[in-house]
Amino acid sequence: MTTPDRPIGAGLGGGGGLWPAHIPRPVAPGPLVVPGEPRAPGAPATAAPDALPPEISTERWPWKGVEWSLTYVGFLGYIYSITTYRFPLGDVSIVLALFGLLLQKQPLRVPGLLKGLGLFLLWAMVGYSVSIVPWAVLDRLEVMGKLWLIALVAANALRTRQQIRFFLAFWLACFAFYPVRGALFNYYIYHENLAGRAIWNYMFSNPNDLAAFCILQLSMALGLNAIEEKGPVRLGAWLGMAVVPFLILLTKSRGAFLGFAVFLMFVLSGHRRRVRAFSLALVVGGLVLAVAPSGVLDRVFALKKIETTGDVGAADEEGSAEQRYEIWKVARTIIREHPIAGVGIGSYPAAHARTARRSNFKPTALGYRDTHSTYLNVAAETGLIGVLIFLVSYGALLYEVDMQRRRAKKLRPHTAQTIFMLEVGLVGFFTAGLFGSFAHVSFLVLHAVTMWCVAELVREELATATARRRTMAPALVSYPPSATR
Repeated sequence: MTTPDRPIGAGLGGGGGLWPAHIPRPVAPGPLVVPGEPRAPGAPATAAPDALPPEISTERWPWKGVEWSLTYVGFLGYIYSITTYRFPLGDVSIVLALFGLLLQKQPLRVPGLLKGLGLFLLWAMVGYSVSIVPWAVLDRLEVMGKLWLIALVAANALRTRQQIRFFLAFWLACFAFYPVRGALFNYYIYHENLAGRAIWNYMFSNPNDLAAFCILQLSMALGLNAIEEKGPVRLGAWLGMAVVPFLILLTKSRGAFLGFAVFLMFVLSGHRRRVRAFSLALVVGGLVLAVAPSGVLDRVFALKKIETTGDVGAADEEGSAEQRYEIWKVARTIIREHPIAGVGIGSYPAAHARTARRSNFKPTALGYRDTHSTYLNVAAETGLIGVLIFLVSYGALLYEVDMQRRRAKKLRPHTAQTIFMLEVGLVGFFTAGLFGSFAHVSFLVLHAVTMWCVAELVREELATATARRRTMAPALVSYPPSATR
């Protein structure tokens, strides 16, 4: 009988048992280590190899560490063009970005939202055969096709934390230095306004549109603040959180006030530090109202006159509420008469002008009008099927992103807060859409895609960390050469 070649006492060392003492026991993989989070008792001081990347960047300036791909640069050029109108480089930038997509090594990403909007675009083509102005349908289809490609670029340009961080800071800076600054200068220095309501130029010349876009940008500022350390970027986000609500007041947009109220309600209820957030909101709100001109809320409070008098025209002196109410009556008539395919995308003004000449409508509705409502506009132009596709596309996006946010709340709390702010910003914008036509604007689609990119980033981080842990688990058990004898 031979004696095994093993150290004396093998199998009898330590706490006893039958496991050979010279062979290390297998160790279960430890928990995920999140940088910046407190360690559990007994956990090692150094981060595990499968640790998640830090949520809050240590770089002071947002351009540090950014991967400057051709698609990313072209996308930033497009954002600069549509926000500042400084240089007409929008088309050139998108062509450059699309060319970059052909050269990228990563697989092409197509969010579910784009699949839904692609289906919506195909359905909108049906309107060409029923429209009284088919050329208007072709023009709008071209715009929507370009917007779809721009959203595709955004979904593939924003891949890393550094890229998303710089993009948010860049877009907020463009919005601050041009529409916000320009509207404030117009209001206080040049005294250029629309019946006492703040405006700027181009697509921001309508106070309702300007205020609605402010809601989206405000949510981005709050989202950036959640993942930013002390520094110039966070300071800029704080300034935006104070100035943008002030500009919304100056627009005197009742729809935006409603959207902003819904947005603020969600922000305060969903904030991680509710008491602190509510106190800060009261302080900022008090300061904003203190420096705002008198009468900025008169248009909102005037809506109470409808309840007391029963007359829509009593809501304001300029007759805006009465005119919108009459326009909505025309829109509802068009929807009833064209419930399946609508009148054709882009054809509503012509259809409205023809329908409003009927005797059952007041003269205030005459002319080539807009619906002044996102949902009535989509339903009138593309029918009930079109509005269903539109709502399901954005609703599915919100559901998908919110489920990812809930899964990431414990391991990625700061980024989950960013996603939440972008979500409620979109909800506030859609609320303001009750009183404005925003279905096919670039700000809406790009905001939604940005929200998806942040959620996708979190999903990939968690999936990579989990896969790395599974790969490392067998390697935690090592056998010395003598164990195989």
